[in-house]
Amino acid sequence: MKLIINGDDFGITPACNETIIDCYRKGRLTSCSLMTNMPAAEEAAGLWKQNPGLSVGLHVCLTAGRPLTRPASLMKEDGTFDKSIWAGGQAIDLQEMETEIQAQFDRFVELTGKKPEHLDSHHGIERIPGAAAIMERLSGKYHIPLRMFMAPEENGPVPFVLPRLCLAGSSDDCLQSPEDFVQKLAGQAGDAGWVELALHPGRADADLAALSSLCKGREADAANLLSETFGAFLDRPDVELSSWRGVPERTPEPN
Repeated sequence: MKLIINGDDFGITPACNETIIDCYRKGRLTSCSLMTNMPAAEEAAGLWKQNPGLSVGLHVCLTAGRPLTRPASLMKEDGTFDKSIWAGGQAIDLQEMETEIQAQFDRFVELTGKKPEHLDSHHGIERIPGAAAIMERLSGKYHIPLRMFMAPEENGPVPFVLPRLCLAGSSDDCLQSPEDFVQKLAGQAGDAGWVELALHPGRADADLAALSSLCKGREADAANLLSETFGAFLDRPDVELSSWRGVPERTPEPN
């Protein structure tokens, strides 16, 4: 299998940024996803520029932190994103949503000097009505591979949509030993040609607790990635480390 190991939430806090870079430098991470609306996004971009071998994509966020625009239908009174939109049941202005997603894309280009190498989302926003179509349009417009939670045959053209095939351990109530971590990965991957292991390696601190309920799980992800057990798994002859740079760009749509 070709294995992409992606660190989500790059830019959320300095401590999480440092952990993602540490995992990359130790050969246990090949890719990351930058949240351009988060407080440590600019610092994250600077760290990436010092480590350009790390593939970096855009982690579109509509459910945490502050928006880059003023999308009234997506916000709470305090100016932060309203996470409850993820559950549905409220009117959402799709033009506001698309404008905010484009602003996050533009901010990525401003911070890094290039377009993202892939697109994905925080909390799986494509499950919000209308969001999947916006993400697919962005993918097609810029010819960028797209990760989605659901299977590609349900949501888009197979060559250009890589699903999140494996999420092992990123939950505070589901902490796993390195052995369980590897067993779950191997079991979910099966005989797939491409697999993305999407995790949240990080370090819990007050900054993180103010932004995310996922704290201990991030430390568990980092520990599992850096474990000898996972290292032995990566040494298997049937495992080839790759990144989103290895996934073909999306072919432009015909006019």
